[in-house]
This record gives sequence, structure tokens and C-alpha cells, in this order.
Amino acid sequence: MKKFERSFRELVDRRYVILTSSGTSALYTLFKAYGLRRGDEVAVPAYVCEKVVRLILDMGYRVKFVDVEKYSYNLSVEDLSDKIGKDTKAVVAVHMFGNPCRMKEILEISHDHNAVVIEDSAQCICAEYHGRKVGSLGDSAFFSFGKGKPITTITGGALTTNDERLAKRAEDMVKHFRKNNVYKILLELILYYFIKNRWLYGVIYGKVRKRREERWKELRRSINIKILEKKFTEVQASVGIIQLRKLKYFNDIRYRNSTFLIERLKDLESIKIPTILPNCKPIFLRLPIYIENKNLKQQLLDALIKSGIDASPAYPNYLPDFFQINHKCPNAKDLVRGTITLPVHPYVNCNDIIKIANIMRRFAK
Repeated sequence: MKKFERSFRELVDRRYVILTSSGTSALYTLFKAYGLRRGDEVAVPAYVCEKVVRLILDMGYRVKFVDVEKYSYNLSVEDLSDKIGKDTKAVVAVHMFGNPCRMKEILEISHDHNAVVIEDSAQCICAEYHGRKVGSLGDSAFFSFGKGKPITTITGGALTTNDERLAKRAEDMVKHFRKNNVYKILLELILYYFIKNRWLYGVIYGKVRKRREERWKELRRSINIKILEKKFTEVQASVGIIQLRKLKYFNDIRYRNSTFLIERLKDLESIKIPTILPNCKPIFLRLPIYIENKNLKQQLLDALIKSGIDASPAYPNYLPDFFQINHKCPNAKDLVRGTITLPVHPYVNCNDIIKIANIMRRFAK
């Protein structure tokens, strides 16, 4: 366990790393360690994983939805500046899809209002912002090691910070969490190994898509907070050490695949590729593509899925409506309507990437 902590601490360039049972558990621990109280306000992008918002609400905090930039999918600093206030205690700065957000401006605006900045680095490890690793820029950060993340220990996460007092409070909390079920984790590891087989994944692909839709519906209901209070295990740490050794290889493939698609698609007028900040290096978990024409979007999705490509809308819910919070975030609403995401992970080979590009170019002329 200590070896994995040390390796991850060195990788993300933070003084303190505390391992948790999931990325959601890491964020939960951070909120508690910061001493947030019921009724405190947390600012969060209106285009983000639904679990983040569900957790904030279930912990008794108030959500302040902030709109996002149209094609970076990241927090709009202009809208944050307009909406942040004296009741805002924390700002969750999400590097959406692994694309670094405007950390300098977010930190300045947040600190001017005495709010802490928590980096959501769940979708990227080692993406770079002006030469620094994401997750090393905010007051604290959290990462996810769940299935489909840059590295996986099946479940698992980590929080990172340079704040000694915050780290001590978080560590004291995690010490009292319950033991995790090692046998269940081992079984999931074995199943995950087999599911990565391309043929087998193709056979069960329909069930995977159906389960995604069920999860989106489940997020309307409250999280059982006690589920988050479980410990990271030695088994997961052992897997994590192996995964970290492969991380550069994984990231290089993600970067190569996404760069190839961006170059092949950037001249198409009917779609928009993601905006990337100067002096930043994204490591895309999935590559988001915005398509204004609704019919074209569906044609592309159908064609990609039919050809065996795991394309998806990623986040199909406009969160202010989904959680019935009346905040206006027009960019986020438009992105939900028009976005599909393309796989760029290490199991997507050169033939797959060329196939994706050819299908996109055939339909999106």
C-alpha cells in the first residue's frame, strides 16, 4: 500500500496522497475534511459526471451550476465569476474528458471569494497544464481508479494535497472506514480481464450499453453514503503498482489516437473538435465531438456502433433539469444535445482509428 502511495505521490507531484475505495469516496472525504456544513454551496460545472452532483446533494450541500465553455467542455471562468458568492465554499474544477481547464483563472476567482478549489482529475492522470501535472494545481484533487479510467484497480481512488492539516484530517477519517471485500474485488478483476477481450466485449456490448442507461436513471436516487466509507485494499495497491508502470504506454496511445482523429476531422465544418488551451497537453479518456445537426449526430452514432465502435453520448443528461435545479447553463445544454464521444483507449488499434475517421468523414462532409 505504501509503495503505491509513494509512487503515485511522486507521479502527481503532491506531498500527500490518501487512497480511498473510489473517486467518489475521495471527493466525499475531501468535503468532510474541509469541514463543509449542510447548506454550504459548492460550485460545479453543469457538464460533469452525474455522480459528483449526486454526492454534493446527498451530503446536504447546495449546488451552484456553472456553465461550461462551448467546445472545451470545461468550466467557464466568465460564468464562474458571475455566479460565485460569499456562500460558495468550494469549487470543483473538472478536467473534462482529460482536457485541462483554466486553472489559473479558476484559482484566482475562487480564492478571491475564500473558496477552495478541488481538482476533479478522475478522467486523467498526467495531462499537463503549463508544464505541471493536473491534480497538482488546486488546493486539493481527487482521482479515480475505477473501470475504464486511465489506470484501474477495479474500484479505488485517491485524494492529493500539499495541505498538511487537510491531509491529517482526511487520513484520520479513512482509518475508521470499513474493510473492503477483497474476494469481490478479486472476482471483478478476473471478470474485467476477460471482458477486455475484443470478441467477448463485442458479444456483451448490448448489455454494457443497457447497464450505462440504468446507471444514469439510478443517479436520480440518493447515494448510500456509508458505501463510500470503505478502505482501499492491499490487493488493489498491488494491481495499481503494475498499472502505474504501464501508464506512460497507455497515455501515449491515448494521445496518439486522439491527435490522429483531431487532425483527420478538424477540417469538417459540420462537427467541432474539442478546444485545447495553449501550453496544455490533454490525455483524452474519450474524445468528445460536437455535432449541431441532430439527425447527423444520430446517423454517426448508428454507423459507428454498427461497425463495432463503442461510440456514445457520454453524458446524456442536462444536469440542472436532471436534478431539478433552476440554473441557466445554455452551453452545457447544447453540448448534452449535440455531443458524441469516441474511444481512444489503448485497446483501440490503428485499424479502429482509421475506421472511425473514415466513417466520420463519410457522413460529416
